[in-house]
Amino acid sequence: MGDFLQYFYVFLWGALAVLMFFTGFKQGAFAFVMSLFFVFMTVWYALRAYAGLPMFEGIYGIVFRCVLGGFLALFVIVYFLKRRNNNQK
Repeated sequence: MGDFLQYFYVFLWGALAVLMFFTGFKQGAFAFVMSLFFVFMTVWYALRAYAGLPMFEGIYGIVFRCVLGGFLALFVIVYFLKRRNNNQK
């Protein structure tokens, strides 16, 4: 991946994190969880782009996939809790 795309991904994840954070005041918990996910992605891609660390190889790649799986589980839990609360209202 070229240098420009690495820096662009950092900007993209950061912009999405800020957008979802401010949307969270209106949308609720799911948007805040999404904001945390985008913050994680911003930091992960920034470490790769600016520090030159191999963030998607070896043990870092395994940690990355485990954290993504944890966020997926958290998204599903928050989604079903919100859906259940909407059905009760």
